[in-house]
Amino acid sequence: MASLNKQEKRAKRAKAKAKQIRMVGRKPAELDDDLGGLGEPIPEYTLAMFSKMRDAEATSRNDMLLTLLSNLAEIISDHPELLDMENADNEAMAATHLAADMLIDYRMWADGMDRDAAQAWLTDPQFITDFGDALDSYRQSLDLPVEKAE
Repeated sequence: MASLNKQEKRAKRAKAKAKQIRMVGRKPAELDDDLGGLGEPIPEYTLAMFSKMRDAEATSRNDMLLTLLSNLAEIISDHPELLDMENADNEAMAATHLAADMLIDYRMWADGMDRDAAQAWLTDPQFITDFGDALDSYRQSLDLPVEKAE
């Protein structure tokens, strides 16, 4: 587990990044853009991902996490500026921080949790295990050879 100082820095960074993410883009009309009553718009691509995650979560947490990982890869590709490279050792760590930020924002959006409750959910040992399993599955799916159409 990271030191308390490091956790505080991550929480501060996550809050700043979440605010930055929320301030970009527009909301789709059918989805609520209220994130903890902050009144700041959530980008359309984030709301679309959250909607897909909610639908997948109805099946299983693993499906929700796989949806997050696959959609986040596309978002990072389209918006590389979302990666906080100043506070990460490498791109993978920056992507992990962004995924954590997105999961916190998702819980706040989907369940109306406050930030502290969402962070507690994220640090639950079972959730951490589930996330690791989903990440392994996602990585394995990327390593599969692509069949060529004839």
